[in-house]
Amino acid sequence: MKRFKISAVLLSTCLALGALAGCSQSSAPAPANDGAAKSVNDSINRVTPVESQGIASEISVIVYDDADALTSGKPADPADDSDTHGAIEDEDSTAPAADENVDPDEAGQIYANAFVSAFAEQNISEMDIENLTVEEYLDFVRIYLKNHATDLISYEPKGEMLFETFTLASAHEVIKVFFGFFTSDVFGSGLEAPPEAHGDQPAGPYFEDGRFWYEAYNTEAGNRFALVDSYTVNEDGTVTLGFTVYEAGPNDNLYDCYRLSPEEAAADSTINIVTNGSATVRINQSGEYSLIYYKADI
Repeated sequence: MKRFKISAVLLSTCLALGALAGCSQSSAPAPANDGAAKSVNDSINRVTPVESQGIASEISVIVYDDADALTSGKPADPADDSDTHGAIEDEDSTAPAADENVDPDEAGQIYANAFVSAFAEQNISEMDIENLTVEEYLDFVRIYLKNHATDLISYEPKGEMLFETFTLASAHEVIKVFFGFFTSDVFGSGLEAPPEAHGDQPAGPYFEDGRFWYEAYNTEAGNRFALVDSYTVNEDGTVTLGFTVYEAGPNDNLYDCYRLSPEEAAADSTINIVTNGSATVRINQSGEYSLIYYKADI
């Protein structure tokens, strides 16, 4: 079977929001930024210090070693930039046929692992964007922020209740990165205001004063991550990622785990296989993934 190389930049320029976890550990205009992007950049800078350049380029902190490439989000040498403009290329610039397996380079592999891990760490069994409700999008945002960008979560008392809250701008940042569209005020328009007394009401989400509210509870960041084992180009141009979910040890760093090969993960006695699954994604012209469908056998 003919093998193909996925462009590194194409597969590595988008994913960034929060710290991407701890193996230690569409069209509507974007709302005003409340510091969410800066928080993302600051968290990623913990991995490799670099001057913040925005979400799209900051993911390069994880996948590129060259300082110039980090700040530009592209290879440092323009002469070597010839393979960064197509979705999928081989050495002969021949596009793969539908249902053809493809091989990512190292940068693309790390990007794919980190993207899928955002869903695996939340123990999601199935997610189909055709059927997602506003509440389900916001539930994903909330847990992602709690795991990776806790500075974007505020704790607000209201009556006898204590809530975790985050802004519309923070929700926008997460949803744009993982689902590929901009949120708008409509995300809060159908939600009730947060209650002031305990009762049989749901934990959230609620909406008030430009913030989403959830009843506060303690939770620990997940220690699961995913490694992508296969890439298949579908007839409609989407890509299906086959992956294995692992549980890391208590002292492992998830940033390091995203860089592991399946063989390295299998050889690490602190890492255990949990399950398998697949995720179908769309890749836009900027090289950004957006989720279409996710399924894990849990």
